[in-house]
Parts: sequence; structure tokens; C-alpha cells
Amino acid sequence: MGNWTRKLPFVVLLLGLFGQSAAADTLYFMTVFGSECHSLRLQRAHTFASFIKATGCGDDWDSYRLEVYTMSWLPRTGEVRVWCLVPEEGDNYSLQETLDWARVENAAVKKWGPFRIDEATWECALHRIGVLENDLLKYQAFDPFRRTSITNCIHAVSGVDRNDGRIRFPLIRVGCAASRHIAEVFCENGLCHREESLGYSWVDRRMGITETAIESCQPRRAPLIPLLGRGPCAARELQFADAEVDATPDFVVQPGHSYRLSF
Repeated sequence: MGNWTRKLPFVVLLLGLFGQSAAADTLYFMTVFGSECHSLRLQRAHTFASFIKATGCGDDWDSYRLEVYTMSWLPRTGEVRVWCLVPEEGDNYSLQETLDWARVENAAVKKWGPFRIDEATWECALHRIGVLENDLLKYQAFDPFRRTSITNCIHAVSGVDRNDGRIRFPLIRVGCAASRHIAEVFCENGLCHREESLGYSWVDRRMGITETAIESCQPRRAPLIPLLGRGPCAARELQFADAEVDATPDFVVQPGHSYRLSF
């Protein structure tokens, strides 16, 4: 017993070192998408985003497990009535469902990212996806500025950024232009980093995006000053902080495998 007692600190040290080396790394990413027809049709202009949690160890990216959640807010009918003044029931589409929806009218799809995000942004995005999936918001293509219980696809995604309100994401941009602007403002506000996006191509590969016709783009500098949209009149999005909502993964990519998207 005495010998074992003397060896105990050494055993504890070895277990600690082993535990550190085997500890999993968790990385979070965001990709913003936009779709539109070549002759711009507002009914087919759409903004959506995927949020990815990657869990693994080290720099063997094929060994990471990916959980993909998509925020794609559309009318439950799938028919965007641009000039409708009455809010309607919405539905949060999966990434494949959204690509299928865009393909019906031969709409092009572009993406910005994947960008690395922090855990706080990830949790905010997941909560917002849960809010959409639990029907706590209504859909309207031209949503009211003040009534943030009603939202379109643009403000569904931009609501992840708690720094800026709707005035920072005006509806002078739709489709790919709106999606690019969201990526630019998120980078400007420090939610993600444009400089690092080129280093995460493995996320696209594991998700199956590299095998599709989705065009990869890089954000520019946000054209509006960072403080625009902040303050008491910023019409911030409803957060539903007390709501217990669950978000369902769009799909999961197991270690050693890749997902196959169709577009």
C-alpha cells in the first residue's frame, strides 16, 4: 500500500497528460448563401446561412464530426409573395431543400465563407434557428421595421448579430447582394474573420459543397460605417431569451465521411 501511495501522484500526472492529448477540439463556422435569377426576380431572391460545429482532434480534418444547422426562412407554401402586406406562417428549410427551391427557377447560388465564429455567436445562431423552427416568428417578404416578430429571410440571418439592428441591413439589397452585405457586416463587427476563410476549404469539401455549382465569393469592406444602425432606434431583433427552443441539425457528417449535396 505504501509503494502505491508513493506512485499515485505520478499516475495522476500521466492520466492528466493523456487526458489533455485526447481532449477534443471544437470549432464553429458560418457560411452565408445567396440565390437569385440572372434576370433578378424578387420571388427567387433569397438569403440563407449554415452554421457548422466541428468536433475532433488536431489537424486531421477528415477525423472531425460535423453538425450542420441551416437558417433558411421562407413561406411555408414555398411561394414568396413579394408585395403581400399580411404576414404568414414561415418554415425553416434545410440546405438541400433550399437548393432544390432555387433550382426550380434556375437561380444561381453564391456563398461567402466558411468563416470561423466563436461559441457565443454559434449559440446565438442555434437559438435563433430554434425560434424559427418553433414558429415564434412570422414571414413577410418586406417585413416591418419595428415589428421584429415578423421577419424575412435577410433579417432572419442578420438577427444573429446583436450589434446592429435592421437599419444596418436595409432592403435596398436582396438575394446575393444582401447575403454579401451580411457577411461584410459580420466581419466588420468581429463575429467572423474574412482573412481566415480561405483556410477552411475542408469544411466545404466535407459538406459536399465543392462538388456543386455554388460559386465561392469573398466579402469586401462593409460600405456603411460600423456604428450605423446601433442605438435605441435600431429595431433590434427579438431574442426570445426565456424561450426553451431546440434546433435540429440539418445533417451530420461522421468522421471519415463527406456529405453529398445536389445542385
